[in-house]
Amino acid sequence: MVERRRRGKGQGKLLAGHQQSWLWGRHLVFETLGQGNWVIDQLWIADDCPAEDLAGLTPLLAQRGLEPHVAPRARLTELAKTAEHQGLLARMGPFPYAQPAALLATAPLPTLWLLIDGVQDPFNLGSLLRSAGALGVAAVVLAGRGQVGVNSLVARASAGVIHRLPIARADDLAGFAQTLAGRGVQVVGAVARATLDLRDCDLTRPTAFVVGNESRGLSPAVQQACQQLAGIPLQAEVDSLNVAAAGAVLFYEAHRQRTRPT
Repeated sequence: MVERRRRGKGQGKLLAGHQQSWLWGRHLVFETLGQGNWVIDQLWIADDCPAEDLAGLTPLLAQRGLEPHVAPRARLTELAKTAEHQGLLARMGPFPYAQPAALLATAPLPTLWLLIDGVQDPFNLGSLLRSAGALGVAAVVLAGRGQVGVNSLVARASAGVIHRLPIARADDLAGFAQTLAGRGVQVVGAVARATLDLRDCDLTRPTAFVVGNESRGLSPAVQQACQQLAGIPLQAEVDSLNVAAAGAVLFYEAHRQRTRPT
């Protein structure tokens, strides 16, 4: 049995590829059901699921109009290709991205943004989103091409932040960055060998951080759209940080500047 709003011709496809199509684990599945934004195509429950979990699931399933598949735990493991599902497994449709125009229409405009240009590892993207959600980023915009989208691997790595942080995709990320600059948001690109130290940036101002591909960094068009290029000071023996680690440093520095005593 699947969600009552059945898919017809022309409707979005499921996420592609084995684990990328499945959400699993008690906390994440419960939160996804409760949020109600991301379409669940199928829900599977292990036949030895604890009674307290079943009691919590009943109202959420009713709200969604879902009838779950009940099967031995081994069947869920076969479907998810992992034994870490904790007896709950959801097959997902496409992620419901926010519209860039809707983010720009927010009043007041968010004062801390994250623009992501070409990150391809889902665990890096999920870790970036987790740090962003923990340290005050209010809106995220992904490049429309050459960029991993939100899938189940990203959702798990984000610890559920994908449900609590608006995430959009922009086909023209450089153009979106220029639009933000025109609205008074300083656009700061993170690069490995910048002459400007991140700590010397005034991050108390409305700011959009831009991070790039794991190996190539920012694309030329997006880098050109940045108003400043800033780097994280490192020990001489270390050439650069992983993009997810670098993002956490960027967000923390903005948080530090905005919350430290004056």
